[in-house]
Amino acid sequence: MGTHLKKTDTEKKPYSSRILDGYVKLINSRYPFVDLEVLYEYAGIESYQVADPGHWFTQNQMDRFYDKLAQMSGNQNIAREAGRFFASSPNKGNLIHDIFVTIIDPFRAFRKMEKISVNFTKYTDYRIRKLSSNSVEILFKSGPDLSEKPYQCENRKGMMEAIPTFLGLKRITLEHPECLFSGGGACRYVVKWEDSVLKVMNKVKWGSLLALIGANGVNLSLGIKIPLFPSLSLSAVLFLGLAYLAKMKEVKELRAKTDSLEKTTEDFFHQIDINYNTTVIAQKVSEVINSKMTLEETVEGTIETIRELLEFDRGLILLANKEKTKLQFTSGYGFSEGYREMLDTTDFSLTNPHSRGVFVISFKEQKPFLINDVEDIKKNLSLQSIAFTRSIGAKSFICCPIVCDNETLGILSVDNIHSQRPLLQSDISLLMGIASIVGVGLKKIQLIKARETQLQSIIKVLASSIDARDPLTAGHSEKVAEYADEICRRMGLSNRYRDMIHIASMLHDYGKIGVPDSILKKNGQLTADEYDIIKTHVVKTRIILNQINFEGDLAEIPDIASSHHEQIDGGGYPVGLKGDQIPLGAKIIAVADFFDAITSRRHYRNPMSVEVAIAALKAESGWHLDPNIVDVFCEYLHENLNALRDAYTPLMPLQEIKRH
Repeated sequence: MGTHLKKTDTEKKPYSSRILDGYVKLINSRYPFVDLEVLYEYAGIESYQVADPGHWFTQNQMDRFYDKLAQMSGNQNIAREAGRFFASSPNKGNLIHDIFVTIIDPFRAFRKMEKISVNFTKYTDYRIRKLSSNSVEILFKSGPDLSEKPYQCENRKGMMEAIPTFLGLKRITLEHPECLFSGGGACRYVVKWEDSVLKVMNKVKWGSLLALIGANGVNLSLGIKIPLFPSLSLSAVLFLGLAYLAKMKEVKELRAKTDSLEKTTEDFFHQIDINYNTTVIAQKVSEVINSKMTLEETVEGTIETIRELLEFDRGLILLANKEKTKLQFTSGYGFSEGYREMLDTTDFSLTNPHSRGVFVISFKEQKPFLINDVEDIKKNLSLQSIAFTRSIGAKSFICCPIVCDNETLGILSVDNIHSQRPLLQSDISLLMGIASIVGVGLKKIQLIKARETQLQSIIKVLASSIDARDPLTAGHSEKVAEYADEICRRMGLSNRYRDMIHIASMLHDYGKIGVPDSILKKNGQLTADEYDIIKTHVVKTRIILNQINFEGDLAEIPDIASSHHEQIDGGGYPVGLKGDQIPLGAKIIAVADFFDAITSRRHYRNPMSVEVAIAALKAESGWHLDPNIVDVFCEYLHENLNALRDAYTPLMPLQEIKRH
């Protein structure tokens, strides 16, 4: 897949799509002859971007849109008209209308405009100052990151004229004593108006009552004989009549504002619901990733969560190989068996300098892309990308880079092939959040895997350093680890525990590095003193391994490795532990160590055959070795007898085996 990357993609985007949406609504209402597609193409924008309230545009896009619109509409002052239309239009989604319709006081309306200005333009500063009960001053300043044009000042003028009009005020005048485009340091606007009909009616109501009461008082003071009751009655009738009309007007205005407030509240809670759902999704993805221990589990868990919680027809994750030369399909949902096979066999090259695929560009430049119609970007795709896009039936899609610590690890992509719901910028925001969580999870797994690989390498080197002292014992540690792992697997122990036992098995004899060669390699029977020196190797093993500072699941390694010569009846060494006092891992290593020792050649004896070794194992069961573990291991030995059988050797007396 591929797309044309515009220069504007690297520019700041300070202008909300709400501004252009206001222009579009004006065009649809009063300039239907203007072709929006031509306008969008010239400005380098897409229709779905304008409709998406979460999208932002560059100054260059705004300028090109306005210049083309002024030309196509024939109205060089359409910016001011658009401002008035946008501020007063009751169209769905008009933020200014939805908020201002709930406000009666014009000064409060302008103050609200000051607060919501960040929803329309970044890097700006609005300041509102009340001059009188019938006028306000608005001061607008732009930051150094903005390069506004005069038409944007005219657009603001239109909005400021419309707000008092929308609130029912009359005779609005707008003064502009200072302008950024006439050498001023800011744009200063002064808006004046006359009272609203309701306010005038209230003044007349109370004024008429006071006038009639005053007139009656004057008449009485002058001795004019006008009956008091009829005069007061007339005053009351006039007052009540005006009060009724004023109240009806007030109720009508309040009803309209209440209805709009209810709608605005509903929209507000709808947005809260969206934000809550986004948080829940992100939390769910985090929980899934944190519970996984492998890369495959993490990717599968992420894809399954997206499938369950998000409204996309299909989704996939591509990960880069270790060499970062290609992207490969790792997991996905919504694809038919044929499409799945195609994805499994398709690689996206990261080394081809001519690649124009969206996945590759998104990976390299760490940018998300939203394509709502693949046909629109077909001219920018390579033949291979076009063929691939058609082959999987893609029509619209989003792809987001999976990044952690400024390193791109892969691509997360979704698309819709059945749903009519357009993909929006808000979808990108959500998916980018998910992609970043996935990136952290994958990086964590990479680091853990690298750490484990490094640890295994160190362990292997340490074990080899013991084997290197004597060719006859070379490979002993690896064989013990192999047998111990098989026992763990058959006992149903966890992968983490098996990993720990593997390391302990590899290092169980490491303390022999402190035993002299004259004793370790002696041919024949050891003296009592020499045997005591041999037995110190387990204590030396504990001392050495304690210095490695194993943590977490590996913390038991020193105890387990140094206890593999303890016996069930308590007759072992170095401590004389018995039964359940002996760590399970040490019991497992003891069985594996015993078997490999008696089936291997030593300086003081020949190896035993597998059959004789099995008999020896069973003879040690119950007093020396754990019987349950012996049974499990013997089951394995019988199942693999042909593979394990060595050449026949003479049976050696059991009492000569104690040096293993």
